[in-house]
Amino acid sequence: LMAAALNEAVVSTSQKIDCEGGRYRVGGRNIHDHKKYQKLTPAEIIKYSSNIGSAKIGKMLERKALYSYLRDFGFGQRTGIDLPGEAVGLLRAPNKWFEADLANISFGQGVSVTPIQLATAVSTIANGGYLMEPYVVERVVDSQGQISHQNQPRVVRKVIARDVAQTVTRMMEMTTEDGGTATHARVPGFRVAGKTGTAQKVDAVTGTYSVDKRVASFVGFLPAEDPKLVMLVSIDEPYKVVYGGLTAAPVFSRIAAQAMQYLKVQPSEIIKAEDTLPSLDQIFVEAMAPERPLEQTVVNSDSTGGPQMPNFDGLSYRQVLEVMEEKQLNVSFRGRGRVVEQSPGPGVAIPYGAPVWVRLSPPS
Repeated sequence: LMAAALNEAVVSTSQKIDCEGGRYRVGGRNIHDHKKYQKLTPAEIIKYSSNIGSAKIGKMLERKALYSYLRDFGFGQRTGIDLPGEAVGLLRAPNKWFEADLANISFGQGVSVTPIQLATAVSTIANGGYLMEPYVVERVVDSQGQISHQNQPRVVRKVIARDVAQTVTRMMEMTTEDGGTATHARVPGFRVAGKTGTAQKVDAVTGTYSVDKRVASFVGFLPAEDPKLVMLVSIDEPYKVVYGGLTAAPVFSRIAAQAMQYLKVQPSEIIKAEDTLPSLDQIFVEAMAPERPLEQTVVNSDSTGGPQMPNFDGLSYRQVLEVMEEKQLNVSFRGRGRVVEQSPGPGVAIPYGAPVWVRLSPPS
């Protein structure tokens, strides 16, 4: 999205986008950010993963242009990788999009992509704007030791200008900087560019988005200034902590650090004493720690510093989710409607790792 908008010059790097304080209504539905952002630059929209900012930029780009760029980046079609059974994903034609669809697709919902499509698209940024055809087998050697087939890097097409790719790379680097959504993706000695993702899964029974099942991901490349490796880490239905920046990003960090050693890529930055790989246990503890609550619901702490369960009685699914996402606490939902039961009860301390659920029922 951002690469397309910059390439078409519908947005500038210094432009401020009004993110509406965290809630924005479009096409009859509300779009939410996990924090109440006001005005953000395009770089900050990526850094903080603002759904509202992305939706507004998508509206500036318009549906036909967005669809065209998504196709150019390889979505909705096979990449041509030398593996059998490749899926095409799902990308509907723009004449079938409603107003809300444009907003959803702008921040990654309403489309279905395969891991290889996503990695290939991000590789386009890393390769200076050129989409490459991926392959697994470098060469085939016969019984006599002769090479019978040799794969070579092949440019499929130029998607964006090189300077735009460099600008987007710098924006993606900001996600790993202090305050970004992917600080746990850092690799000591290397500049990392990437993007987190926390996507709702589709319920196979209802055909709608699941209220409690998600896929957490982080896709990135390094060294950002001279990329040697693109990697996607995707965690299906993560347990306890659902955010890509807290689950997939630290896995990326550890694998990437070892990959750089294996590929004999030298660090480009001085490794400081405090630059250590993230501890997964510590990350999960941090994810359960309380932060600033939403105004309408107060989440207190007990004497041990752990969060206390709010009173959700009578609240909707969306209201509960806002509070728990603000706290970065996971919650399971049962039923639909308004909250009639919850566990733990209001005011009860939430032990680390304890199951948290609410039961909803239609208003009588």
